[in-house]
Amino acid sequence: MLITILGPDGTGKTTLATALSEKIDRLEYFYFGGSNESRRYRFFESFIKSDLKNFLLRIIRKVLRILNDYDVFYISTKKNIISDRCPIDNYIITKIQNRKIRYYYYIVLLLSPNPDFVILLNGDAETIFKRKEELSVSDIRKYINFYKNYLDKKGINYCMIDTVKNDINKTLCTAKEVLEKRL
Repeated sequence: MLITILGPDGTGKTTLATALSEKIDRLEYFYFGGSNESRRYRFFESFIKSDLKNFLLRIIRKVLRILNDYDVFYISTKKNIISDRCPIDNYIITKIQNRKIRYYYYIVLLLSPNPDFVILLNGDAETIFKRKEELSVSDIRKYINFYKNYLDKKGINYCMIDTVKNDINKTLCTAKEVLEKRL
């Protein structure tokens, strides 16, 4: 089973995902985000993480990342994975930024399996902004709305947890309770 934690920067995705993997024996943590430095790749890791200037090689790298993503989905059919982010993020991020590459990510999503369950972290945008100051308040609101609309449209099961109203311990307890019913 693939359980994914989504939400704008500053909502506590990494903190929650790692804490859940430590608290629930049946969960293995995996960073599924866009940062090559933070990700593990089973295939062609050194090539994927290399600094590529050539356009064709960068396209090959994208294809190899997709193959590695499919491998994560395959592994999640055999064991339980809690992921910090997932390919949905690439689409949402590029859509909010109005970048043309969003169409590529949309096609990738059409061909990719969905997570089995999503924990969508949200909260007051101004408070979230103050935590990291990486995204504007309006972008934080957009992220939360885009995630929710995407999950609803695709029929992906999810729960929402407000990480502003709940401290990390309450968020962890709520998420753990929800997940233990599903595992």
